[in-house]
Amino acid sequence: MKNNTRGFSVSNLLKNPADLMEIARNPGKFGLDTFKSLSNQQKQYVAFAAAAGLLVYGFMVNRR
Repeated sequence: MKNNTRGFSVSNLLKNPADLMEIARNPGKFGLDTFKSLSNQQKQYVAFAAAAGLLVYGFMVNRR
């Protein structure tokens, strides 16, 4: 599988405003590219945080 992602850096976004327009046009692709550029350990952290968020959301919806 080919990986054409570049590293994510906030400082790079500030140096190149054209990247900000790219993000505004297609935020889903930017998010996916950012996720693909993470290491496996960081991906596990993101998955754990998403699961925890879904659990909290489920409890909040169930209480109402």
